[in-house]
Amino acid sequence: MTTKVGYIGLNHHHCRPYLESIEQLDIRVMATADEHYTPEALGIDTLTDAPHYETPERLLDEADVDLVWITLSNRKKPAVIEAAIERGIDVFTEKPAARTAADLEPIAAAAREADVTVGVSYTWRGHPISKKLRELQRSGFFGNVRGFDLRFVASALDTRNTDHYLFDEAASRGGIVQWLGVHWLDLLPWILDDPIVRVNAQLTTGSSEIDVEDGATLQLETKSGAIGTHTCGYYLREGRYDTSIQVYGEEGQCNWDPMGKTFGFDDETTLKLSSSCEDWASSPHRQITHEYQSAAGYGGRWGIEFFNQMLQARRGEASMPATLDDALEVLYVLDAVYESASTDGWVTIERD
Repeated sequence: MTTKVGYIGLNHHHCRPYLESIEQLDIRVMATADEHYTPEALGIDTLTDAPHYETPERLLDEADVDLVWITLSNRKKPAVIEAAIERGIDVFTEKPAARTAADLEPIAAAAREADVTVGVSYTWRGHPISKKLRELQRSGFFGNVRGFDLRFVASALDTRNTDHYLFDEAASRGGIVQWLGVHWLDLLPWILDDPIVRVNAQLTTGSSEIDVEDGATLQLETKSGAIGTHTCGYYLREGRYDTSIQVYGEEGQCNWDPMGKTFGFDDETTLKLSSSCEDWASSPHRQITHEYQSAAGYGGRWGIEFFNQMLQARRGEASMPATLDDALEVLYVLDAVYESASTDGWVTIERD
């Protein structure tokens, strides 16, 4: 059965890629809402036939929708998620879903008790290599994980629209850590099944045009005692990325560049593995190459598969790939990042 969607928040970097994905899903956009922009004003031709509302509340009250797809600022997301839950409408929201954990905690609690499903766009969990790494961890490939090294570096601020609310502290709370670095803050603990429990963060801002960080180095410790770093920065020329996920276990190690040098999922990506296990003695260094099936939209084909799982979860046919509780876990880490940067010391994460 086709899912009837209300799309809320048009002035967002992911709006158009999401709409390209939606066109390939069993979804029909029934209405849109944005306080400042119409689809016509932004040149979003695929939405011009759908009724447009000036507020999310009017859409929730008047449009015939099964689910709302939300790409608003971190400041505005929680109230809209809460309003949808109160009306029994399912939700799929852009990460990280709120500015702080305190903003999301009561809404996550309400979602647990309500007869609704709420999904969060931590789509890297759906990548085939991410799933393979999770399988390897569960099979004991890494043994005792001792360390890790994460990196998410992207194009510099002078290639970006710094007037957007993504670069405004009041609307977003933070900069590159909460926008791009957050992907690995969710993905690594998910792969290892090992939550982050302590953080030491150093943040920098290299431009007077923004009041959030454009560079960061994080030291992280997990519950098992593994320690590692996460480097984030808007440092490169236009369209370029430098990303990495490396895990060092006593028996196995991995090295993966998830993004490649440029954005797009239409070529291939390679996971490099090493093991000291006897089963690997004849070839201790191996590679797994995933060839992408080209597709438009956010995350390409594997993004579409993630969204399909979200839709299946609505129908009770699958588990939600990323929930509000998962978003809350990441927000606890983000809270610690920004507290550590302000106090210049280690912060232990307190979870309710």
